[in-house]
Amino acid sequence: MSLLKKIKKTMGELPEKPVFSFVGAGGKTTCVLKLADELAGLGMKVLVTTSTHIQHPFYLGRTGLLDADTKTIKEAGVPGKVVIAGRKLEQEKKIAGLLETQLEEVLESYDAVVIEADGAKHYPFKVPAEHEPVIYQITTHILIVESMQAFNHPLSEVCFRLEKAQEILNQADFREKQLTPEIVAKLLEKGYLEKLTGSLSNPKRKIGVIFNQQDSQTFEEKLSVPVIYEKKLEMPEKKKFFLIMLASGFSRRFGGNKLIYSMEKMPMYQILMEKLDWVRQHSEHVAGVCVVSQYERIRKSAEEYGFLAVDNPDSSQGISASIKKGIRAVHKENVKGECYCFVVADQPHLKQETILRLLEGFQRSEKGIGAVVWNEQIGNPVIFHEKYREELLELEGDTGGKRVLKRHLEDVYLCEAEEKTELKDYDYKPEEEAEK
Repeated sequence: MSLLKKIKKTMGELPEKPVFSFVGAGGKTTCVLKLADELAGLGMKVLVTTSTHIQHPFYLGRTGLLDADTKTIKEAGVPGKVVIAGRKLEQEKKIAGLLETQLEEVLESYDAVVIEADGAKHYPFKVPAEHEPVIYQITTHILIVESMQAFNHPLSEVCFRLEKAQEILNQADFREKQLTPEIVAKLLEKGYLEKLTGSLSNPKRKIGVIFNQQDSQTFEEKLSVPVIYEKKLEMPEKKKFFLIMLASGFSRRFGGNKLIYSMEKMPMYQILMEKLDWVRQHSEHVAGVCVVSQYERIRKSAEEYGFLAVDNPDSSQGISASIKKGIRAVHKENVKGECYCFVVADQPHLKQETILRLLEGFQRSEKGIGAVVWNEQIGNPVIFHEKYREELLELEGDTGGKRVLKRHLEDVYLCEAEEKTELKDYDYKPEEEAEK
């Protein structure tokens, strides 16, 4: 059962515009994103933010609106899309959230909001301090998350705000005391629930507890609020990616070989090679990089980067010939769980970070196809799991992988680009395109 269905089953139907605040420890961010994705899957416009700090969207494999004005955040709300909004911090791996006043302004443009409203320094269990959690007034649901990985471990090892646990338990040997269901219930009631039903109370607000990585019915009679159990999910097998750069076009409208056209003080094709090399160094899941080209100069350059260079004497047959040669070349490597990530060589504004986010997001999505998108416009790169190998090998002429993608839209993961220009490829020289 989905997290959203569990919330409805235990806490009742949602109001017209629900605002969820997740507090506690041991899986808050995972629950935030899981619920946000489920809401978006219903066609809702979903905003994710924080009242404290949350991981930077890049490290979540997502895009985000950072330091954006109210108008921009409002306009980003699209049915079926999750928007992460917040403010930059000097600490690059975290962001701060929207101020409560700004959140209230943008709320009208979204169908649901999901907020991370607490911090736990990666501990699996937490008892809050006086100033915690940070609950915005517009919150309709508070969900306290605690990981049961902390069960049967000494409090000193698993509990954040240990001094607060001592105040509640009032026991001299509390540091080595094992975290049992009875102690969990007492710490939650005294630490969170009395506060949330007291000074932070709101008669219309609903409160529940999520025990993460726990499927046994242990707490129903021990707590005064509804309880949700989230089983520990088996992580899917990590996929290996072959990055395949397609660089065989004839550039007929460009008036010369566009791939060797100088941009950013280097040939267009080399800009992409530099970025693929960076991705290879920053992702442990890249099995190799392959460059398919009819041009000897490009193949030699690929070899200098340590890439697999594949000759394509059949370029006149269209992009399908490049796709098939790339697949057949890397398929000989016989890497288990392989996926083909196709990158086109005439897309110089594509960011290396976007490629990496696409790979990481695709890993988590458990989908079979992935693509970069801008405002519902699907572009490149595009990833295909090996289960689509035969369909790709059946392509003919100047028909690319988008044909396969469109047959399987239900199996597509989309990664939002940061800028529209990332999807731009060049049919004409830049100066000529500016005149059009």
